[in-house]
Amino acid sequence: MKIACVLGDDLLEQKPARYDRWLSLAPAEHDPVSVNVYTGADGIATALAEGAGVVLCGRVADPSLAVGAIRHGLGWAADDWQKMAVATAAGHLLECCTQVTGGYFAHPGMKDVPDPANLGCPIAEIHENGRLILGKTRHCGGWVSEQTVKEQLLYEVHDPQRYLTPDVVLDLGQAQVRALGDDRVEISGLLGHPRPDTLKGLVGVRGLWFGEAEISYAGPGAVARAALAREILLQRFDRLAPGVQPWIDLSGIASLFNDHDGRYLQQRLAQAPALDDVRVRVGLTHSQRSLVEALLAEVESLYTNGPAGGGGVRRHLSEAVTTRSFLLPRSEIHTTLEWH
Repeated sequence: MKIACVLGDDLLEQKPARYDRWLSLAPAEHDPVSVNVYTGADGIATALAEGAGVVLCGRVADPSLAVGAIRHGLGWAADDWQKMAVATAAGHLLECCTQVTGGYFAHPGMKDVPDPANLGCPIAEIHENGRLILGKTRHCGGWVSEQTVKEQLLYEVHDPQRYLTPDVVLDLGQAQVRALGDDRVEISGLLGHPRPDTLKGLVGVRGLWFGEAEISYAGPGAVARAALAREILLQRFDRLAPGVQPWIDLSGIASLFNDHDGRYLQQRLAQAPALDDVRVRVGLTHSQRSLVEALLAEVESLYTNGPAGGGGVRRHLSEAVTTRSFLLPRSEIHTTLEWH
């Protein structure tokens, strides 16, 4: 079997001459660990046309994995924007696998999914004339319906009428979704516009350390003790590292909806029920590892130097790689194939 590797997305070795023209980095951020561009389906289609049985890619747009195979299998031209819209929509529906067959969809009592522990994988049926039907493997859990397909079509789409991909600008503004029965749904009304002149790049940059620590309080007065632990930490952090603002959640009261300043948390504390199980979580980033370690130690010190009954401390410290995105001219990126 011939294996083709699509290369050209990795620009790390070309720093700083090229990407400095595309991206402005602060002086402290000039230590990139990765520089990649999201390529499209061209390299995949070429590899398949030249006999590849397996195609491996670097950084590539999710829908493009399907677009390359569809272009090759049906002989569609890369500049047939209407067909590329169909291929991209198919790839977009398939890219998260069982998400479109009930995963990330289920909501008990509102959107019940049969046998969600054994979801069937989606299957896209694509006709040469551009007809697109989505189904799934038989004799498995999950389902394919108008609802699941609509949710997946809009998933991670910033603008439904201008979904920018390397292969086409997909327009879902007139899309129609129609159930055919037996877990089969047809998608029509897709429109395609010429692909963008630019591609998206992503730089991973060193320079920060990320630390988090947790401690639990349980039993009578758990909420009050957790809130006191938070106040103690805020005061100690302010004394040890002025200007470093930690993120402190009280899981069970405010975590997912919490904000950096803790305003939502304060609102919730004012009306919090008498919970018997609260966990304090602290997260922070800083360029000095030693400072992060010192602040995390303050959380562990609450074992005996904080409110009564704290336990289950966990600490974690790791290098934080932040990302910066940029656009670059498509003409400056050239993919090549390496064969194995």
